[in-house]
Amino acid sequence: MLLPVRNMRVLVGPIVASLLAFLTFWLLFSSPERDPVLAAPLLHFWVVSVTSLLAAGVALLVGIAGARANDARVVYLAAGFTGMAGLFALHGLATPGVFTLDGVVTAMSSQLALIVFAGWMVAASYLRPHSDRRSLARLLVVWAAVLVAFDATLLLRPELARFVPVQLAPLKFGVASVVIVMLAVAGWRFLQSYRLSRSPIHLMMLHVVGWVMVSQVIIVLGELFRLSWWLYHLILFAAVATMLVTFVRQMRTGQLGSSLAALVDDDVGRRVSYGFRPEVRALVVATEARDPYTAGHMQRVAAMAVAIGKELGLPPEALRVLAQAGVVHDVGKIEVPDSVLNKKGPLDAEERALIETHPVVGERIARTLGLHHLELQVIRHHHERWDGKGYPDRLAGEAIPLLARVMAVADVYDAVTSARAYRPAWSVEKARALIEREAGGAFDPRVVRAMLTLLDREQEAAVEQFAAARAPAAPGEAEASPAIA
Repeated sequence: MLLPVRNMRVLVGPIVASLLAFLTFWLLFSSPERDPVLAAPLLHFWVVSVTSLLAAGVALLVGIAGARANDARVVYLAAGFTGMAGLFALHGLATPGVFTLDGVVTAMSSQLALIVFAGWMVAASYLRPHSDRRSLARLLVVWAAVLVAFDATLLLRPELARFVPVQLAPLKFGVASVVIVMLAVAGWRFLQSYRLSRSPIHLMMLHVVGWVMVSQVIIVLGELFRLSWWLYHLILFAAVATMLVTFVRQMRTGQLGSSLAALVDDDVGRRVSYGFRPEVRALVVATEARDPYTAGHMQRVAAMAVAIGKELGLPPEALRVLAQAGVVHDVGKIEVPDSVLNKKGPLDAEERALIETHPVVGERIARTLGLHHLELQVIRHHHERWDGKGYPDRLAGEAIPLLARVMAVADVYDAVTSARAYRPAWSVEKARALIEREAGGAFDPRVVRAMLTLLDREQEAAVEQFAAARAPAAPGEAEASPAIA
C-alpha cells in the first residue's frame, strides 16, 4: 500500500469519546438502583437555555462566515445550528412546571432539534452550492422567523404538539434511525475532509457527530428526569460548547471562513488547499517573489497532480501529499540563476547540470521546513523517468515513488502547454501526443492512462459548453438580445 490509511487513527478520538458517553449512559440505564430520579425542572430549564444560547452563538459565527464567503453550504451549517438553538430553546421553555404543564412539547422539541440539525448537516455536505448573497441571507432570516413562530405557537397552544408525535413509539425508533443515518452520512464527509486538510474544525465535527448520535440514543431510551436522561443534556452542552470554542479560535486567526468552506466543499483540490501548512505557503510566497512563472506553474501542476491522483483512486492522504509537494516541487530553482532559467537558446552541458540540481536543492529546502518524507520524495524524484534516464538518482519503473510518477506527468504537461521565454506554448493536442508517446519511456503507463482520461473528460466538457453557447436562444431571450447589445 502506498500510504498508511489512517481512517481508524483519525476516528480513535471521536469513537472513544462517544463510547465513553454511551457506556456511562448504559451503566446507569441498565441498573435502576444506580439511576435515580432527579426531578429538577428549574435546573433543566437553565441547562437547556444555556445550551441553546451557545448554539445561537455558534449559528451567528457560522452565519457571518458564510455571508462573508458567500458560500451556501456554510450558510446551511448556520441553519443547522440555528435550528438546534431555536428548538432547544423551546425544549427549555416548555419544561413542565416552569412555563407550561405539558411535557409533550418538551419531549417533542428535543427530538425535533436533532432531526433538524442532522438534516442541515447533510444539506451542507451534499447539496450543490450557489452564491446568491441575498437569497442566502433571506434563507437564514426566514428560517429563524419560522423557528420563532413555531416556538411561540407551541408555547401558547401546547396541545398542537400531539400532531408532531416524533417522541412516541414506534415512530420515535424510526425517526432516531433516520437521524443516526443522516449524521453518519455527514460524518463521512467530515472524515474525508479531515484526511485532506487536517483542520481542527473537521476533527471537532467528528466528535460532535458522535456525541449527537449518543444523545439520540438516550432520548429514545431514557426516562424523564432519570440520571441517565440528564446525561444527554450534558453531552449536547459539551458538544455545543466545544464547537463555540473551536470556532472562536478559528475566527481569531482569520481562518474560520476557509475552514468551514473546507468542511463542506466537494472539490478535492480546494479542500486540500485549505489545509496547506504555513511553511508550505511561505515557500510559495518566496517562489513568487523570485519567479512568478515558476510559482504559477507549481500551483497548476499541483492541481493537475491531485486530479490524476483522484482518477487513480488514491486515498485522501496521497492527494494531500501531491498538493503540498506540488505547490513547491520546483522550489529548488530559487538557486538557479535567471540567465539559465530564462535562457532563450539551448542550454550547454554546464547549464543543464545546474538545472538538474534543482530537485535535490528543493528537497533540502523543504526538509529544513519539516515537510513529510513522502512530500520530500516527490520533490526529489519528479524528474525521474520510467526508463531510468531521468535525474537526479536514475531510478526506473516501480522504484520511483508512485506520487513522483504522477507529478512527472502533470509537470511535463503544464510545462509544454505554458509559454516560456525560449518557446511558445504547445497546443493541447500536441502535448497530449507527447504524453501518450512517452508512456513506458518517460512516464508510468498507468499514470498516462489516467491523464488521458482526464484530458478526454475536459474535452467533452468543453464541447458541451460550446454546444450550449451555440444553442438557439429562447424566443424571449432572442428578443431581449438587441436591447442588451
